[in-house]
Amino acid sequence: MNAKTQKTDNDSPTASERRQKRFVVLSEATMVAACMLVFFGFLSLLIRAFFPQGTSLIVDPDSNILADASWSGEVELGIKSEGGDVSTLFAGEILNIQRNVKHRGANTLTWKEANVGGKIVRNDAVQTFARSTAMMAINNNSRLTIGENSLIVFDQREADPFLADSSTVLVMIDGELSGTLSGADKSRFRFGVTLPNSDVTLQPREPGDDVEFVITVNDDRSTTINIHKGSAQIVASDGTLKTIGDQQSITIDSSGSRFQVLTLSPAPKPTGPANNSSSVYRNVPKQIQFKWNAVRNADRYRIVIARDREFSDRVVDDNIVGTSFTHGALGSGTYYWTVRSLVGWSQSEQSAVHKLKVVQDTHPPILELDPPPDTILAGAWRLRGRTDADAIVFIDEIPVAHDNGRIDHSINLKPGANLIVVKAYDGVGNLSYAPLLVNAK
Repeated sequence: MNAKTQKTDNDSPTASERRQKRFVVLSEATMVAACMLVFFGFLSLLIRAFFPQGTSLIVDPDSNILADASWSGEVELGIKSEGGDVSTLFAGEILNIQRNVKHRGANTLTWKEANVGGKIVRNDAVQTFARSTAMMAINNNSRLTIGENSLIVFDQREADPFLADSSTVLVMIDGELSGTLSGADKSRFRFGVTLPNSDVTLQPREPGDDVEFVITVNDDRSTTINIHKGSAQIVASDGTLKTIGDQQSITIDSSGSRFQVLTLSPAPKPTGPANNSSSVYRNVPKQIQFKWNAVRNADRYRIVIARDREFSDRVVDDNIVGTSFTHGALGSGTYYWTVRSLVGWSQSEQSAVHKLKVVQDTHPPILELDPPPDTILAGAWRLRGRTDADAIVFIDEIPVAHDNGRIDHSINLKPGANLIVVKAYDGVGNLSYAPLLVNAK
């Protein structure tokens, strides 16, 4: 009996053993918490490394570019001033979106639908997809257009030693960026873009001048800078410095070690449809042929058709071999079109912008006939009435002329009931129909 009692007492944990077990559990929990803190700290460092802070539009110390910007001063476009202070403004505002455009906010990993009126600030990114564009304002007068399949990050980098007092406002990873940078305030500004194989600084020739440009990351991962007005300084990945000016382009290969500088070809001249002309259809849109003159040495042409003069809401953006393009599905509305000549990857400035109005007309022409008198003698009788000036009139399936819409046609009546059928067609085939029963004696 005593032996059994002793064995049971030995099997029960002592107070010391219980304290030891609690210590082990607390130690393990503390280690787990510490590991989680270390993990999240490391994750935070990775996010900062891959999504660095920054933006900047750098201007000369004495200039006041964007000084008259009307946006509120929440955040944050850096402007260098003589005293070294940096004022804060919005980096940009989205003015127009076509189709599928995404926006990623600063220090976030989530992409959301971009919205018109949305503000783009430091660390933000904008991505467009197929047949999609976004237009942005970066001050009261300057405009940027982000082309289809593009990815732009608003980033900040250290000033390049080759380009004193200059910095980067955009990192362009893919696609196309174009626009006009306004020098309306008479300043000499510099606008930087980092490309996969080079750094580019855009600037006007003279204070107050504008800069007009198109920059593309090409299919072979080379990049092309087209300067239609202004100048660009390019620092390749190997440190080589190049400068181009008005009506020049430079293509840098994917390694950033080889360059091709070209004089841009002239812009084509649109020859049809005529500017401010109209195309009218009834049920099915007509085929419309857009034509332009040939440009010497051009490989192909780029036609853009849009619903707005700024070409942000694009219906067509295609490269064409030849000097015409036919579209058979332009619905009712107002369209603007322009064309560029292409040599290799370089693009001329755009041609004159032509306006075309496409109208759906389902209204038949007016057709009103004067009623016949109660008593009519058989023989010659004049049928009178009116229709639209451009209508085509048939009487008993025979086309008859009219005087600017006034119908006055002689008909030979037979004794008895005479059924006369009058039809009027407009240019797209709308029909008005009027039967007339005339009794003659």
